Amino acid sequence: FFFSLFSTMSDTQMLTLVSQEGDSYQVPVDIAKMSELVKTMIDDEDDADDDAQEVPLPNVKSTVLVKVIEFAKHYKEEPMSEIDKPLKSSNMSEVVQTWYSNFVD
Repeated sequence: FFFSLFSTMSDTQMLTLVSQEGDSYQVPVDIAKMSELVKTMIDDEDDADDDAQEVPLPNVKSTVLVKVIEFAKHYKEEPMSEIDKPLKSSNMSEVVQTWYSNFVD
């Protein structure tokens, strides 16, 4: 099935990530490039093409890929604060922003 986590905008270049199960997820290229794995697999020469490039990720399950995309999208909008070391608390809500704390729970 095809599931788009992001609305397509005419000025945003999109890329399709394909999970181990064959599920496709259309994401903006700038979000996809947050992943070093995906970044190395993207053909930058195809940037001018109107067709969305497809990147197969045969070792990544759909459930994991959805979470990674969700995290990256949020991180782009609200970067996570640097975590002080040593940790001042074992309670994540006291260490990072609320969204990130809820994400790992």
